[in-house]
Amino acid sequence: MNTYTRAAALLLAALALTACGAEGEQVDRTKFDDAADLACSVFASGHKKAQTQQARIDLAKKVMWWAESSVTNGISDNALAMMQAADAGAGPWKTGGDAFTQACFDADWKS
Repeated sequence: MNTYTRAAALLLAALALTACGAEGEQVDRTKFDDAADLACSVFASGHKKAQTQQARIDLAKKVMWWAESSVTNGISDNALAMMQAADAGAGPWKTGGDAFTQACFDADWKS
């Protein structure tokens, strides 16, 4: 396959993938999605056990893995802030965790 043929094939594939999304589809950020539910549940089940810096970082990574897929208001942003606080000590971790938990409850999470 020559360079031009390969480039054309890649362009067609990219256009096809772009067309697969629903045109004009709006995402309702007020709805509590599955990724948010998993992020909130993972945090709730592990935050009391996360007493060391490494344990906080590990938990924050697990939470962020789910939260970054969420479109629910506040989940991804607060998970990122909590992940950054995990490295900063117990005080910032508690503040970040409280903000993340509040975002979960604000989004109608049922613990």
